[in-house]
Amino acid sequence: MVNQLIQKRLKTLLIVLFTVFISQTTANASESPYKPFVKGSFFQIQQQNKGQPYIIAFWSVTCAYCMKELAMFGRLVEKYPEVKLITISTDPFFEDGAVQQLLATKNLTETETWIFADNYVEKLYFDINPRWRGELPLTYFSDKSGVMFKHMGVVKEGDLVEWLDKQSKSKG
Repeated sequence: MVNQLIQKRLKTLLIVLFTVFISQTTANASESPYKPFVKGSFFQIQQQNKGQPYIIAFWSVTCAYCMKELAMFGRLVEKYPEVKLITISTDPFFEDGAVQQLLATKNLTETETWIFADNYVEKLYFDINPRWRGELPLTYFSDKSGVMFKHMGVVKEGDLVEWLDKQSKSKG
């Protein structure tokens, strides 16, 4: 009888522990501030940001030029709050800890961030631009009228400030 009671309590304890474990795992997964970038995400971002100026910056934790560009964006993001910055890490989705750490050092933790979430990145490259092969940094600029242009390589700070100033003046 004592054995049955111990087994019953042990079974109840295991169920409770399992339930707590599952709820913690689910809560942690849903708390990720990053969105999975999959086929169609580039189009989705464009649709969600119609009518406002925004910048989409593709980068990687292993790209030294990207770090220079992200630092520049981090310095300017507070000065131009009317222009939305969207960062997209081309690193695998499981690298979100490294992405979070890096964005914190660049003052970019409040930006909308996506992380590649497809093992076949070539599909994502093609979905963004059929001629793109993954060279970084890659930046897209879109004004509030929807005119978009791309820039391959590090954006010059003077050019960026000039574009941001134009977006600020056209607001309202």
